[in-house]
Amino acid sequence: MLCAGALQEANTVVSTLDAAREVLLLAVLVIAAYTDLAWGRVYNWATLPAIAAGLMLGYILGGIGSLAQTVPSAAAISGSGHPAKGFCLLDSVLGIALAGGVFGVFFLYGAFGAADVKLACAIGALKGWYFAVLAIGASALVGGVLALGVLIWKGQLRRGLRDSLAAVVRPGKFARGQEAGTPARLTVPYCFAISVGTLWVWLARAGVF
Repeated sequence: MLCAGALQEANTVVSTLDAAREVLLLAVLVIAAYTDLAWGRVYNWATLPAIAAGLMLGYILGGIGSLAQTVPSAAAISGSGHPAKGFCLLDSVLGIALAGGVFGVFFLYGAFGAADVKLACAIGALKGWYFAVLAIGASALVGGVLALGVLIWKGQLRRGLRDSLAAVVRPGKFARGQEAGTPARLTVPYCFAISVGTLWVWLARAGVF
């Protein structure tokens, strides 16, 4: 009876911490989306503690872990179940590395800001690498639609397409910035796009749609 009670208590603690991880993710997404739209920035107090919390929760919930532990389960790949066999510190680290690496490359070329990178790292830290892959894909889709809408609204669709082509063909020149006297590049609240894309993935995996 004592062992059964202790096991039940341990499972309750794990479930509570796992739920806290989800709540923290949603809180960060809502805060980032709001501050990006309202003030055009996402604050370190929202993203950096989330990264630290993701690492800490990964260690508490699954220890250091192994590569096998971070491999998505069949249920996860089919769209249901936990994204990995067991969330652990290694999964959190890989999530940070993957999200930070992808967004970091674009940051170096001037396409994204540091806040975009830190928000992506927070998502990877809290949810692991597999969820981060899905979130990056959904964020790119939302960001593309948002950018297209801004260009059409501003009447600069042709220029936007030309700049996008230049960024692909000559990324070095694009990263160094525009020439003096040319109109400023249009900016897109990409942290908002990341938040919406990630929430989309989260809701889809929760079976909402």
